[in-house]
Amino acid sequence: MTAATRLPLLLGEVFIDYTITPPGTENKLRLGGVAHAARGFWALGQAFRAAVIIPSYLEKVTRDYFAKLGCVELLVFGIVTGAPNLTLIFDATEVADQEYDTLLREEKAVQLIDISMALKNTDDVLIFPGAFRLADACAMLPPTARLHVDVAYEVETPNALAEINRSIETILVSTSSPLFAKTKDQTVNGVAAAFADCKPKYVILKQNRGGTELLDCSKADHHIEALPAQLGATINSVGVGDVFAAAFLTALPNGVAMAGWRATYAAAAYSQTTYPDIFKKYVERDQRLSLDEMTSLWGTFLPWSARPDVQIYFAAPDFAEANRGVIDEVLKALLYHNFTPRRPVVENGELPPNSGAAALRTTYEKDYGLLKKCAVVFAVPSEGDPGTLVEIGLAIGAGIPVVTYDPSSKNNNTMVIAGSSFYSSDLDACLNATFQLLGQRQK
Repeated sequence: MTAATRLPLLLGEVFIDYTITPPGTENKLRLGGVAHAARGFWALGQAFRAAVIIPSYLEKVTRDYFAKLGCVELLVFGIVTGAPNLTLIFDATEVADQEYDTLLREEKAVQLIDISMALKNTDDVLIFPGAFRLADACAMLPPTARLHVDVAYEVETPNALAEINRSIETILVSTSSPLFAKTKDQTVNGVAAAFADCKPKYVILKQNRGGTELLDCSKADHHIEALPAQLGATINSVGVGDVFAAAFLTALPNGVAMAGWRATYAAAAYSQTTYPDIFKKYVERDQRLSLDEMTSLWGTFLPWSARPDVQIYFAAPDFAEANRGVIDEVLKALLYHNFTPRRPVVENGELPPNSGAAALRTTYEKDYGLLKKCAVVFAVPSEGDPGTLVEIGLAIGAGIPVVTYDPSSKNNNTMVIAGSSFYSSDLDACLNATFQLLGQRQK
């Protein structure tokens, strides 16, 4: 067995990611698909092999780029026709749905190439399913290969993995994936039950800003390792989960707990820059931390399944006839992250103009009573709404944390800024603050 065959094999499609940015800023274009995981291996100093599906026009640039990332052998096991494998991304920070749109996806076809002889000594394989039959791709791998499959996209049901007809070492799922949305029990145990036929050793549920849960099915007690998110300013969240998978596989020989923690740190670093050299510096810095140091530093942990029960008071001019652009943007973001904000205008009713003192008092008491039941207030004082500003003051007086999102910066006075637990004109930062205020520390 050569040294090359002992290296992890990265298997999947290569895309071009084209991120549409706000007017006045430069749009971002880079290799995507399995290229994100390749950058993860490179930053961690892990040489690797790759078996990729690409359109022919991308072969030279992929070979050249992967070689610079430490790929010792690149095999083409499929050719894409009918489409450029180019994905448009409209929300790179994942404030809400990232709105991927792959061009000509309905016209796309993939012709697989049998490379089974070149793969006969492969040990660990990191697989990202795509527009190809997974069972056919896995049939090229030796029966002794250990499979680690990220099913974030292109896997509609657990049956797609069961058709491989072999056990899978690691299954990674993201809460943003369509498959997870269709899972009845949206916990890491529920995901494990859905994929029980695959007999996974590890099941990993990546839960965006709320952290990750790692279920070790090899332990009698099915131990769940809570891996908190390391939140910072999100520059680009595309490929963050792929880097998590690559880092996990790289560190797995050092133990599953170490692998999970290394992965969460590498994923955080990838979200905070789109410049590979800076990403690598971040990773090398974090590599100096021991497992004890990482666990003691902790982070932000708020499981997906716990979020609907979290009481968030939505303070905003949430009226039917209001200018709803910013309001609906925030509600969409909170719902995307599985929160169910309490909306006083919706729950207690919207009073008609010129309502009497008794009606005003009754509604005030209902709204204030609801506010006092909540763990945090998310305030959007758009249009300088006086009611929202009063609610901010009431929450401060009641000792309830307030996150104030003020995109127009028209309410940036001393009382609002200093009184709020967090104040910003950036929604990404406000979402991070909400998770940090509500996050749990597991002992």
